Amino acid sequence: MKVFILAIAISLFAFVTPVHAKANCPQWEPLMRKYGLPVKDFSYIAYRESGCRIKAINARFDKHGNVTWTLHKNGSIDRGLFQITSVHTDTVRKLCQGDLDTLLHLDCNMTVAKYLYDRYGLTPWIMVTKP
Repeated sequence: MKVFILAIAISLFAFVTPVHAKANCPQWEPLMRKYGLPVKDFSYIAYRESGCRIKAINARFDKHGNVTWTLHKNGSIDRGLFQITSVHTDTVRKLCQGDLDTLLHLDCNMTVAKYLYDRYGLTPWIMVTKP
């Protein structure tokens, strides 16, 4: 009986471990390191926020480009690898010399993420980083 229970416990652990181990974006980790971001945290954030997709946007648009749905009740839209929200419009303009769609470029998303991290730590992503 003990062997049977041990076998079940090992198989459950083996089933769960690979999923957790893949909860990161290893392809972007060298760039995260280059930008001075804590790699383990931001690799997980990128996985949870955008599924490791640079061009991720959490909104839907109609054929005229008007927003028809957004995740946030306040209407803000998250963009890019780290899903930086549109409340940071002025920061994006200052750091990337462009509009919010500039966040869909990896360098801009990394730059703004580093700026936010240096000022606020992981607070802008707190819902993602909580266990």
